[in-house]
Amino acid sequence: MNTSVKFFISGLLIIMFSCTSVEKADLVILNGKVVTIDKDNPRAEAIAVTGENIVAVGSTREIMKRVEEGTTRVIDAGGRLVLPGFNDAHAHFGPVNPDYIELRYITDPSVITAKVAEQVARSKPGELIRGGHWEHEMFDTHAWPSKELVDEVSPDNPVVLSRADGHSVLVNSYVISSSGITAATPDPFGGEIQKDPVTGEPTGIFKESAMRLLKYGAVKVERTAEEEAEREWTGYLLAFQNARELGITSIQLPGSGDWKMYQELDDKGELTTRIDIGAVLSGDAGRLAGYNDLKTRYPAGGNWIRFGYLKGFIDGTLGSGTALMFEPFDDEPDKSGLPQMTFEELEERVIAADAAGFQVGIH
Repeated sequence: MNTSVKFFISGLLIIMFSCTSVEKADLVILNGKVVTIDKDNPRAEAIAVTGENIVAVGSTREIMKRVEEGTTRVIDAGGRLVLPGFNDAHAHFGPVNPDYIELRYITDPSVITAKVAEQVARSKPGELIRGGHWEHEMFDTHAWPSKELVDEVSPDNPVVLSRADGHSVLVNSYVISSSGITAATPDPFGGEIQKDPVTGEPTGIFKESAMRLLKYGAVKVERTAEEEAEREWTGYLLAFQNARELGITSIQLPGSGDWKMYQELDDKGELTTRIDIGAVLSGDAGRLAGYNDLKTRYPAGGNWIRFGYLKGFIDGTLGSGTALMFEPFDDEPDKSGLPQMTFEELEERVIAADAAGFQVGIH
């Protein structure tokens, strides 16, 4: 090959490569400390995103080539850390209730009294007062709360305050009376009505299946169906906003979820967190058939909504003192947990679910 031909081919290749364009991005993040979770290339400066996909990771100089003036959104990280989204592997996710009393991290039980009093003042007589996330181990006394903590400030309203694990609740005397529960009411299988060791009267703490005995006796809040729907929709939008602000981009919902609502959110472009929804473990053939329909509609490889596993309960939690243990608890030597079903029942359900092709998780 003569020299002139070589120069011609070389020049042609230079022109071709210089004219090669890279895909323009919808979003780029530049000048960051990007964690890639790639062991061969664990760090980068910038990323490019098109649609829902990360299309490139590299230096700021490289990613700048994907910027189209007036179209690409550019975020300058300013040297800050850029992480992949967090996955919450176990979240009981749902709409934010603006009237819910948040009791997380409280160490002084009197704060609960004050917060309930504030909510009662904003409510009509008979309206349900809900709240939760308290943990008695964090109280100065480390003692379980009792109905006396809220009775005085809520004589005309039902009060239900869930423990952080959701396996116990504190209720006031209004709820106990509405439920017809007395000192003579026996514990149901898998549950406990905590009672005063001296008087035998219910203390206001109900654990596990005993919570199903409660009848709140609440009056219905006067809202139209449209107002209720709007309230729920706004609550879901707030929940997803909270997730985004915490960097959570995917969630596993064990046991249940509102499929129709999540589908509507997805249809309207408001579903900003990927959802993997579980269902309750069952050995019923009809129910399993319904689950199979959901699994077909929302397959494991789906992008935004997926059908997860079937969740069964064999016991409770450590915090509520209801987790099944081989030995008694140190602080309650007469107790070692509460079974939620017999081993035979659990075995029957697991075998049926497995035979139907479902993944199973046991609490």
